Amino acid sequence: MDDNGSMTLDAAEFHKAIADYRVNVGDEEIDTLFRAFDRDGKGEIDYDEFLRGVAGPMNAFRSALVT
Repeated sequence: MDDNGSMTLDAAEFHKAIADYRVNVGDEEIDTLFRAFDRDGKGEIDYDEFLRGVAGPMNAFRSALVT
């Protein structure tokens, strides 16, 4: 997935990953997803951004565990 070994996914790597995993969405939706995952707007998705995008916000129970 991280073809260049940067420990992040750029837009091209993200597009390729979506295609590799056969997620049936169009390019426009992939671009929207990429922007949603790229929380800091640097044009790449790091591991923390990816996890936050997949897991979503913490519910009250999870928040209580880490505070």
